Amino acid sequence: MEFRLARKIDKEKIEKIYNDGSKKLKSLGINQWQGNDKPNLDNFQELINNKNIFVLEDHRKVVSTVIIYDFDIDYEKNLDGKWNSPKPYVALHRIGTLGSEVKKGYGRKVIELAESYARENNFKSVRIDTHRGNKTMQGLLKSLNYKYVGLVYLSGKNERLAFEKILWG
Repeated sequence: MEFRLARKIDKEKIEKIYNDGSKKLKSLGINQWQGNDKPNLDNFQELINNKNIFVLEDHRKVVSTVIIYDFDIDYEKNLDGKWNSPKPYVALHRIGTLGSEVKKGYGRKVIELAESYARENNFKSVRIDTHRGNKTMQGLLKSLNYKYVGLVYLSGKNERLAFEKILWG
């Protein structure tokens, strides 16, 4: 398995991951990743240039993706709660796995590898948010020892449950 920065050739595979995730959430009656809130790669070149978008490859097949930022304006200004650690932190966004590869542990693995990336780069914590209805992600985060810290409002309006994992003091 390889966790690496995404390349231009990965764009279609990442779009497929987002489409699969959107369909799965819709089938569960969850309005996350729907309509205008569906992830897209309009800023793909910027994500590549800034080294923010990563993929997980298994047997040379892109199976999962995550975007890693070292800052999130919504996490700074729109949290109804309190983060447990000081800066610096990384924020994980748009975690997804290919529909044909779900239930194989890739979601867990991509988060664990993002945590390793954060540790290696001296970040103190990992922050992430998810939809109130996304019980699968909430369960995964709890199993990885993330703590609920409050509600964050994306773009000041879309309510999400905010979680954090402290990596070191």
